[in-house]
Amino acid sequence: MPKECRRKPSKDFGLSGAGLSDGGRVERRTAGRSSQVCAELIQKAALVTAPPAAPALMDAPMVPQVTITSEVGGSSREIQQEDLDGVVDGTLCRKLSNSSISSNGSSAVESEDDLLSDTETKSKGLVTLEHLVCAGESKPWRKLKTYIRWPLHASQKKRLNWVQLAGHKGNFKAAEEGTILKKLSENEKQCFEKLQGDALLPFVPRYHRVVENDGELFLQMTDLLANFDHPNVMDCKMGVRTYLEEELVRARERPKLREDLYKKMLEVDNEGPTPQEHVQRGVTKPCYMQWRDSMSSTNTLGFRIEGIKKHDGTCRTNFKKTRLKQDIIQLFQEFVGGDLSIIKSYLNRLWEIREALQISEFFKQHEVIGSSLLFIHDHSHAEIWMIDFGKTTALPEGQTLSHDVPWQEGNREDGYLKGLDNLVCTLKAACNEGSEEESKDNNLTTDSDF
Repeated sequence: MPKECRRKPSKDFGLSGAGLSDGGRVERRTAGRSSQVCAELIQKAALVTAPPAAPALMDAPMVPQVTITSEVGGSSREIQQEDLDGVVDGTLCRKLSNSSISSNGSSAVESEDDLLSDTETKSKGLVTLEHLVCAGESKPWRKLKTYIRWPLHASQKKRLNWVQLAGHKGNFKAAEEGTILKKLSENEKQCFEKLQGDALLPFVPRYHRVVENDGELFLQMTDLLANFDHPNVMDCKMGVRTYLEEELVRARERPKLREDLYKKMLEVDNEGPTPQEHVQRGVTKPCYMQWRDSMSSTNTLGFRIEGIKKHDGTCRTNFKKTRLKQDIIQLFQEFVGGDLSIIKSYLNRLWEIREALQISEFFKQHEVIGSSLLFIHDHSHAEIWMIDFGKTTALPEGQTLSHDVPWQEGNREDGYLKGLDNLVCTLKAACNEGSEEESKDNNLTTDSDF
């Protein structure tokens, strides 16, 4: 019999012994049947991916159940066949990771939660192999997490990828199409309820209701990225401070040293902690936040950039020491890719928000701390939204704020309008510099024509 057609062990074809039935043995009696033997073996090798015919349960190996979740702690579900029906001439490409990732590197203590969902058609879902324990095993399957990418038809968009630029991770879950769930904050819930009849309503995410999910309560609200195709997103934290006055009072009454915040301070600036804090190897949260605000443009300009995610998936959150106006102008120019029409759209939206703030009763009667303006644009349009009201606090009855005078402890001023006006000036400068560059380019082109 020809050497190439001799029967090989099943392992030579990538098969285990269980992969071939007893009835699949081939008699090797004559060389004349060699081609038939090869054909049968090749056929069985090709069927390796097909499921075996209903093995007995006690003989079936225990394997992890595959579930798919959002990147930042969404509720899990089993992968269904329709998840894979959209595969188009491609294979599932997997990259193993030993932990879940979030598209940010910011600390959970630095700001309130800023969540964005990614509705791109080629989403990256987080696949988790859940624990299953065999009766005879002492250890469960180790939990693994992978990234799985596959092309989907436009009608099969899956909201599987979540992008969190800043804040506490794990506070969001996927919800019905076009909405997201954010862990319940009673204070934020009250803010959304008060905003329902306010002039600011067109500029905040639509609040739907409180829902229960996996035994926890969440706010269901509109997904601000649902109407964008491959969006670019920037989070700007507003105000001259990101801590409440009552936090300072509590810290003085019951100081709690945090070694983790001390280490974070050292990562940015070795001279950040005071000599006493170096000895204690710890700082209080308000002290850390005051230092954090002073290192960025929060104290000087009344806003700071928290994070930027571009449509190509790149994400930056390393803006802790970004405080110079010219640096921020350059960041905005890079963010819009030099497209002046986007900057002009943003400017128009900021003016609309400014006008609404001037007549908003909610704004007058609240200390707005830790809130952000969310900049979103794609190739066709741009929007700005006011988000994150978890630390926005109602003032005592009869008291109002102007939001544009310097803060002194006790007056509760937050400097929100100062930040908004400086944002407008920054975008105008970015637009003007872009126009000058275009003029120079046009002049160079004209000169070269002669």
